[in-house]
Amino acid sequence: MTTLLRLKAGLFDQPIPVDAASLSPDRTAGLAARAIADLPLLVGCRTERTGDLFDIEEAGSEDLVIEGDLASFSRLGAGMTRGRLTLRGNAGPRAGSGMSGGILHIEGDAAAHAGEGMRGGALLVDGSAGDHLGAPLAGHAHGVNRGAILVRGGAGAMAGFRMRRGTIVIAGDAGPGAGTAMLAGSLFVFGSLGIGAGALMRRGTILTTRPHDPASVFPESGLSRFSYLALYYDALEAAGIVLPAGARHAAYRRHVGDLSGAGRGEILVMEPSS
Repeated sequence: MTTLLRLKAGLFDQPIPVDAASLSPDRTAGLAARAIADLPLLVGCRTERTGDLFDIEEAGSEDLVIEGDLASFSRLGAGMTRGRLTLRGNAGPRAGSGMSGGILHIEGDAAAHAGEGMRGGALLVDGSAGDHLGAPLAGHAHGVNRGAILVRGGAGAMAGFRMRRGTIVIAGDAGPGAGTAMLAGSLFVFGSLGIGAGALMRRGTILTTRPHDPASVFPESGLSRFSYLALYYDALEAAGIVLPAGARHAAYRRHVGDLSGAGRGEILVMEPSS
């Protein structure tokens, strides 16, 4: 059984910010349709009932499906600990904020700060992600702390900023500043890696399968094949991510840095001829 919410037509011809934190399996599982309809949503400066915005079909399941363009809805799936939430549309800012379990699947695009403060679970984005994917809000010390973010398209600037643990995979291109100030974790980019990648990086791994010339503070330390990458690639293929040709058996040129700081991170660049 699946709990289905369908956004009512004509409600958001003019964008109005909506806090969608209550739209998660943690809040809706076990509830009848009438109880879900009474859940509060902050719409602009006023509180509305979920039933005023959505038609609700079936109820009670930890498998929650939402249909509609939620580009003006922030914090969809915030704090999730269990279940599965599928959005058949686009998501607004901070989707998956603070989630520690479960699966949030966005079949469209995700806006800025998707996955910020994640401590577990999985965020899957079929489209592209905005700036600051997995990055903290201003004033917060750390980005993604655990869990996995998989983006089938590209991502904007500063993906993985201050990432502490976990894995971020971007199948398309990443904007400038990817992996800036990374503390640990793994950031895979199967498209082009923007300028400034890994600046002030302390630990962790950034991997790209496209040609990339790291900054001078990332000197090269050799060409190798890393057997542990097979574990990542097995998991990614099981999740439906198509690996770039040759990535599984390729050699990678390793660059160590950022030497202006702790200097214990690495950028791995796939060797084109390998």
